[in-house]
Amino acid sequence: MREINVSTNEAGQRLDKLLRKYLKNANTSFIYKMLRKKNIVLNDKKAEGKEILNLGDSVKMYFSEDTFATMTGRTGQNSGSAETNRAAAASASAQTASAGKSSAQMHLNRSSAGKSSPQMHLNGSSAGKNSAQMRRGASSGNSSERRDQRAFDAAGFRKHIVYEDENLLVLNKPAGWLSQSDTSGLPSVNELCLQYLMATGALTEAQLQTFKPGIANRLDRNTSGLILFGKTLPALQALAGLLRDRTMEKYYLAIVCGDIDHAQRIDGYLAKDERTNRVEIRPQPFPDAVEIHTAYEPLKRSADYTVLKVHLITGKTHQIRAHLRAIGHPIIGDPKYGRKDANAYYRSHGGVKSQLLHAWELHFPETLDGPLRNLAGQTITAEPPKDFRLFLK
Repeated sequence: MREINVSTNEAGQRLDKLLRKYLKNANTSFIYKMLRKKNIVLNDKKAEGKEILNLGDSVKMYFSEDTFATMTGRTGQNSGSAETNRAAAASASAQTASAGKSSAQMHLNRSSAGKSSPQMHLNGSSAGKNSAQMRRGASSGNSSERRDQRAFDAAGFRKHIVYEDENLLVLNKPAGWLSQSDTSGLPSVNELCLQYLMATGALTEAQLQTFKPGIANRLDRNTSGLILFGKTLPALQALAGLLRDRTMEKYYLAIVCGDIDHAQRIDGYLAKDERTNRVEIRPQPFPDAVEIHTAYEPLKRSADYTVLKVHLITGKTHQIRAHLRAIGHPIIGDPKYGRKDANAYYRSHGGVKSQLLHAWELHFPETLDGPLRNLAGQTITAEPPKDFRLFLK
């Protein structure tokens, strides 16, 4: 059996669409036959395929290993799903980790400034110190066997956590970490959080059989900053509600080319080209485009660059990166939407190794109950990585 726990990126799409992506070698008739025979079930119930997926939904596939490998195009020990591989890694890490099973302390970094304050409060943990060590401890490559032989460094990983309670944790993701696992072998937040919970005794292998905790939001690989991870299904559902209703405000720190001398809200329409993994933004509606809204205010200016506090009002793929490029101020270090000459200059003169976009602050609404009640009215802030320091002096 293989299981997929629906993430934020997958929520909102039809079940059959997800299955066609996942079982890339299976034709449509095979998928619908498996649904009819209940070899594929949604939340342990028979499904038709047209269901719209919600965050935290469970999709289980009851295939033989050979069938699964054939339909996914994977062979050998790597034929398991990404979620299953993460669970296996977490389980092995728990067995080899030292017995430090005391519950993690709550870490809440509160910004003392109001939401409109242009002053910077750089709280949270450094994202850069332990990246190499964490990569060695959690790099998946294509070999879960190699990963299983290493003990998980819970203490090192905890340095990336800026808030934790019994329902969720908030992580300051370093640039270079994936949000979710892929075949690249790079560390992912989802996998590392599962291993951390297993290593600290907050999650057991038995619990993983009924529910897999997961991330509620995603960041591009080269974007650093705050990622939300729900430990429980109610927490994941509550976080999804905040993101969907936009009642939790998300602010980014971006360093862009050129001088911007005033605050502004910019609107537009965005469409993604799946073949190139790029988005296009236009001021007027066009086919397949969705409406987007971004606001920003300058915190520091010079003739060559501006430090912006960006309010991500809508949250679409590459929105901030492409929107700032569309107004003539691309983010420094951005390999996809940035200026090659500026990227090369700041790489050689300032040591900039990644795009200078950082998920900086999360402002929670004043009234919250249930699993998020501890965060009512709070602001969580994550310290930017060292690449920003040249510009923040």
